[in-house]
Amino acid sequence: MVAVVLFGTGVTAYAAWMLRGLPDPSQDVALSRTIIVYDRSGKVIGEHDPEGRYHVALTLAQMGKNGPAATLAAEDRDFYKHGPISFTSLARALIGDISSGHAAEGGSTITQQLVKIELLGPQKSLSRKVREAFLAWSLEQRYSKDQILTLYLNRVYYGHGAYGLGSAAKTYFGAATDPAQLSPAKAAFLAGLLNAPSADDPFLHYDRARAREIYVLKGMVDTGVLNQGEADQAAQEPVSKELKLDLSFRESAAPHFIDYVVAQLEQQLGAETVHPGGLAVYTTLDSALQAEAVAAVAGGVAGLTGRGVNHGDLLAARPSTGEILAWVGSADYQSGSIGGQYDVVLAERQPGSSFKPYVYAAALRDHKITLATPLHDVPTDFGGYRPSDYDNRYQGTLCARAALVYSRNIPLVEAARAEGIGNVIDLAHQMGIRSDLKPNLQTAIGGSEVTLFDNTQGYQVFANQGLKVPLQGIRKVVDRSGNTLFEAPRKPSGKQVLGTAEAYLVTDTLKDYQNYWQLGWNRQMASKTGTNGGGAGTSTDAWIMAYNPDIVVGAWLGHTGPDGANSTISAFGENVGQTVMRTFVDDLPAAYRDWYRRLSGLVQSRAGKLLLPGTETMPSCNGFDGKPKGGGGGGGGGGEEHGHGDGD
Repeated sequence: MVAVVLFGTGVTAYAAWMLRGLPDPSQDVALSRTIIVYDRSGKVIGEHDPEGRYHVALTLAQMGKNGPAATLAAEDRDFYKHGPISFTSLARALIGDISSGHAAEGGSTITQQLVKIELLGPQKSLSRKVREAFLAWSLEQRYSKDQILTLYLNRVYYGHGAYGLGSAAKTYFGAATDPAQLSPAKAAFLAGLLNAPSADDPFLHYDRARAREIYVLKGMVDTGVLNQGEADQAAQEPVSKELKLDLSFRESAAPHFIDYVVAQLEQQLGAETVHPGGLAVYTTLDSALQAEAVAAVAGGVAGLTGRGVNHGDLLAARPSTGEILAWVGSADYQSGSIGGQYDVVLAERQPGSSFKPYVYAAALRDHKITLATPLHDVPTDFGGYRPSDYDNRYQGTLCARAALVYSRNIPLVEAARAEGIGNVIDLAHQMGIRSDLKPNLQTAIGGSEVTLFDNTQGYQVFANQGLKVPLQGIRKVVDRSGNTLFEAPRKPSGKQVLGTAEAYLVTDTLKDYQNYWQLGWNRQMASKTGTNGGGAGTSTDAWIMAYNPDIVVGAWLGHTGPDGANSTISAFGENVGQTVMRTFVDDLPAAYRDWYRRLSGLVQSRAGKLLLPGTETMPSCNGFDGKPKGGGGGGGGGGEEHGHGDGD
């Protein structure tokens, strides 16, 4: 008796262990071996499957009438009448095997096929048949017929990488095809492919696929789904004229973001959890903003082709939560000529003057300067380092605030020397820059490499008034059984890495940037461009960073080859602001228009500059802003586009 109990317990445990590989059909979970990635509203934005499997997960209701009915007519006409094993079909298959001399006939029910697809694989043997039958019986004890059919129709293979009815309908009849609206002819055509997707490939062997379609239509008559007249009419439908191999629906709306998310999952959950797949990943991405970002980058690249630009990227996040809202890692993910699959958001490149706010923030924090401090745009030797500017001209004495807005290099280096470049680097690292920053004054004007991701993280601190909240893209991860493996806190914690007052002073200065450089945006943002100089009116990297309380955005343009290596362009930071960033900012919803309230506790200099308390007695420029010679604005006196850039 004890042995029987132990045997029964072991059999039950074996069934439970094997069936763990199938999801609960009542849950909105990912398919086996696939990681399905959703945006913040629950919309699928792409899949990750190293084996190239493509699914469009559907409920049975979303599949409509004809798709499931045709599948039953093709594969298991008495599915709802028999148990997990059809002994009639099994006997017929056995006779066929004996007469042919080898295992040729299937004879499997849809339940058995699902077991083979998901749990056991295609091998054939007597012991295997026993396990298959047992698991099929266990499956039908756990799930209803409708649930089993749903699982099957989402997993069965139709050829050309299409797994499931939803994927097959779009693959063979176009991305806009609604599986629920399949005609009887198209449904029969797809169901006919299940027997031998490769051998009956309609693009290679249409006659075979056509013969299978007629076979399935006959089965739909036999099962009472169609009458003979309806089947005859369906047989006349010119399916071949509507047949087309369409893989466009498989292209993700955010392929680099999905790659990033999968990499993050591997770090957080471990490769052993991620690689088998079966995960549903709910992210922070905003599909509407993502579409705008893609269009903005594409438009910017197209508009500056004459300046040698062929590549670009954009990253946007919410400052208060660190949630990533848009991620465009390249101008064209599919383009080999620009190395499109290489994610430029994560590439280290010299940021040019977009690094300067870190210098000013550190120097303000440590009372080395105020916004009213006179700085000197004159030829200066900093211990053997002699910086110059994009226009090779000098503006004399400038207020620190004006020097930042005008993006002058020599005053910036003066401030960096006063602060100490080591202190600048320490603050930049605290704010989110993770790359190795060289301990020399060239770093102050962008001479060390950073990633757009890290620069956006740093500007998130400015945008969030000194509070650093790590950028993150994952909200929740659910496994195939509906278990939550990870869920981000609704109110992520942050760390105050820069004083609120210092962050506000930098922001209040950078709010003037868009007007001075004539960027033409339709709302107030704080911003800073950066250009990595290529010499003689060229550059290799053109950046712009922009933010308000609701969003922080970074963008880059350049020219790359198949290996991702840069070559020179004649575009500069303000060109990125006038194209990519202008399009993106102008198209932002009205909700992204907030601005900062004036911070209390600051004091004013005699010239009206805002100062930190305790710095009132420091030297002041007395209101002299040193307007650039040749006029203000991004034109005559000195747009970055007029010289070799500002990051040398």
